Amino acid sequence: MGLFFSHPAVAWFLPAIALPVLFHLFFRLRRQVREFPSLMFFMRIDPKLSAKRKIHEWLILFLRCLSIALVVLALMRPRLEVGSGGSVARVVLIDNSASMAAVGADGNPKLIVAARVAEKIATSAQAGDATAVQLMISDSQAGVPGGFNPDPAALREALGKLEPTDGSANVAKSIRAAFALLSSAKQPVRELHVVTDLQKAHWSRGEVETPPENVRVVVHRIETPALTSGSVSLEMAPLPNRALPTGRAIAVKAALRNHGPKTALVRINTTDDAGKNVSRDVSIPAGESVPVGLTFSFATTGFHWARIWIEGDVAPSATRADLGFWCSAAQRALFVGSRERFGALPFAVAPGGNAELSGIEAVAVGADRLAAELAVKPLAVAITWDDWPQDGVAVKALETYVRQGGTLFLIAAPELGTTVARPVAAWVGAGAEALRQMKESESLVALQADAPVWRDLRDAEGKPKFGTLKAFAYRPLKLEKSWQPLLASVGGATVLAQRPLDKGWIYASGMAFTSKWSSLPLKPGFVVLMQNLVFGERTETIPVEGLAAGEMIPFSFPKESATVRSLAGSALQWQGKPEDFGGLARCGVYEIQQKDKTRWVTLHGAADEAAPEYLSRRSMPLLKNVPHDVVALSGEENASPEGIVGRSSRPLMGVLLALALLVLLAETWLANERGSDFGRKLFDSLVPSSMKRKALRKTQPAVTR
Repeated sequence: MGLFFSHPAVAWFLPAIALPVLFHLFFRLRRQVREFPSLMFFMRIDPKLSAKRKIHEWLILFLRCLSIALVVLALMRPRLEVGSGGSVARVVLIDNSASMAAVGADGNPKLIVAARVAEKIATSAQAGDATAVQLMISDSQAGVPGGFNPDPAALREALGKLEPTDGSANVAKSIRAAFALLSSAKQPVRELHVVTDLQKAHWSRGEVETPPENVRVVVHRIETPALTSGSVSLEMAPLPNRALPTGRAIAVKAALRNHGPKTALVRINTTDDAGKNVSRDVSIPAGESVPVGLTFSFATTGFHWARIWIEGDVAPSATRADLGFWCSAAQRALFVGSRERFGALPFAVAPGGNAELSGIEAVAVGADRLAAELAVKPLAVAITWDDWPQDGVAVKALETYVRQGGTLFLIAAPELGTTVARPVAAWVGAGAEALRQMKESESLVALQADAPVWRDLRDAEGKPKFGTLKAFAYRPLKLEKSWQPLLASVGGATVLAQRPLDKGWIYASGMAFTSKWSSLPLKPGFVVLMQNLVFGERTETIPVEGLAAGEMIPFSFPKESATVRSLAGSALQWQGKPEDFGGLARCGVYEIQQKDKTRWVTLHGAADEAAPEYLSRRSMPLLKNVPHDVVALSGEENASPEGIVGRSSRPLMGVLLALALLVLLAETWLANERGSDFGRKLFDSLVPSSMKRKALRKTQPAVTR
């Protein structure tokens, strides 16, 4: 049995117990002595009465000091160990999320404090106890031994080298896993110790059910000082999920968000596997987000990676990202007929006239060579409604090409004189009606906001953004039910649509892409839209996947042996069964090999880890159904003995406060007893009757007979 304190720092207020003594000795009111012709002060002549009065005063003084001492002890939140004395099973759950990289109240990184506290808890085990250490974010690079009673030397070494991850912890899942491990323990008393900074981002998500029987939960809260500078996070936009041609400039959108109270001046750096480095300074006002555009290009086919990181920020683990790209050889887009008949489309597909800028070469071919060109599977084929091939062999080859994953683009010819388009094959399921020319322009409306063709063209609300689109001439499209309209006039006529055909896609436009037909070719997003259309919806399987740090790695063959090694970032070389893999918790570029297949995984940091918001010890929605104690830690050196070695115990705070109240009531009664009836009766009983009669005779005047 032992007594422990949850808040020993309150002991600094114990000297306040001496305050009543100081006031009694040095700050008493000095009464003025006035002559008074009365012998009522006969008590002064009785030494016994004077001694009793002094005892009365010192008793009141003692009660005042005792009430202050009880209040201070209650605020220290003592707990009395009342366990059976049996062995204890402990699980120490360490928060190794990115926020733990920041500095704590004692000037040390919070994860270092957490590791030392965990080591104290683990080394406090007695004979028959069982101890295990778990991480909130699985980290195969940490090397923390699993299960109960790990080798002390190996555990000490792993905790000494523990580093923060770049991910955001799933606290509810981690606590449930710890409860499951405790349920398997044979010890009668069980404890879960969670060492964390209680960051709001992940302690407000989810909910933990009631713990197993005989499990005590202690949360060791590492204090975090208030943020006085900027705190920047790197937020990445989704990357293309398709192969990209070599030589094409790859635009990557990112944003730098400042969570701090002051303007942050940071430097954003990029590098790639070819050693190309770029840096620039960015200023982010407090509470705002600044968009940043980054560009990469690669000259060879295959897998390529790039890294992004921020310098000059207080939360470096929230400002890193690794990117992966699968580059294919430069591809060809076929234009059946002369390039002039397609307006601005060839220049949007290949801005430089060749594949140097976009990785796509725009090639004009005659209808007689179409079947031969389709044999080499070009990226896309563009044909005007008026030039639809009449050769059955070419039409059959075109249908096979689309059904096997190709992209067909049908557009109107730029000449305004033709009123009726040539019919196309029935498998297309579309046609263009007679030409409509307006004296005044007609507005166009974008439809199907979630369609991938609007990728990189959406506003903050997710809607396609082009500004005001005007049409001056168009051929209304006549479509079957399988088509999806993408652009329509305010009058209801569809002018741009898409439909899938087996593995491929067909796009149909009732407009030519010249300024005589519409304002679309003049819009800044025209090039992006046309390249999205040319690429189509071909979801070519690429062996590159971008994940957030800490997410589960989806192995292609869950039961087959795998090899994981890092190409960039922390060194890692692992081999074994997928179920034994601890996970990837830090930004980096990783290669995964299984059987004869190779995949790559790139990781980016959790942006919400830079938010400087932490929960107080009284507000934890995630543990609302779990009885728990919170131990405040300003550093490793003041780790509470109660929190570390406390077995099953009971709080004494309420008992001490009740005692303090009783003592205060007793002090109040004693201090005022001489003014009460009971006090007078007590006074009369203490003073001898002979002394009272003698004093009375002396005060009465003599009677002359």
